[in-house]
Amino acid sequence: MNRYETVCIIRPDVGDDVIKGIIARSSELAASEGGAVLKLDEWGRRRLAYPILKKNEGYYFVLTYSSLPETSKEIERTLRLNEDVLRYQTVKLDESAVVAPVEPKKEIEKIETAVKAEGGDNGDTTAQA
Repeated sequence: MNRYETVCIIRPDVGDDVIKGIIARSSELAASEGGAVLKLDEWGRRRLAYPILKKNEGYYFVLTYSSLPETSKEIERTLRLNEDVLRYQTVKLDESAVVAPVEPKKEIEKIETAVKAEGGDNGDTTAQA
C-alpha cells in the first residue's frame, strides 16, 4: 500500500454538515479495501492566496492515508465531481516520510505567553531607542 496526502479546499458558504459529509466520504473511501486513515487535520476557514470562483476564503482539510492507487484515484474523482470543492491536491508520500502531528496553535500560544510574561508585549509596535 502507498501513502498519500490530500489537501482539499471547500467553499466557505456551505454548511457544517456539508463540510463534515465531504470529509467523512473522503475518509471512508481512504479506509476502504484495506486502507487506513493515518491523520485527518482540519485547518478550518482560511483566506485563499488568490480568489477562486470569486471566493476569497475556503475551508481546508488535510487527509493522510494509506491505500491502493485505485482508491486514491477514486477519492480525487469524488472531490472533482463535488461542486462544493474549490481545489484539491493529492501527493504520494515517500515511504521514509514521517507523519507527525503538527500543532502550530499551541506553539504560537506558548510564544505569546512567554512574551507577555516577560512584559515584552505592551501593544506598542514602534521601536524604542
